[in-house]
Amino acid sequence: MSKKEITPVKVEKKKHFTTPTDTWWGKLIVWVIVFGMVGLILLSFILAIVSGNA
Repeated sequence: MSKKEITPVKVEKKKHFTTPTDTWWGKLIVWVIVFGMVGLILLSFILAIVSGNA
């Protein structure tokens, strides 16, 4: 009796999670969020001073 040949099984590589800052568009989104938050805080502070509520 002959032995059956074992065929190699293809192993698929799973893509692991990468942080958003690993890509250029992820860095862009993070910087837009950071500058947007800082900008809104400064804008609200300036508007509060101008309107006399501070």
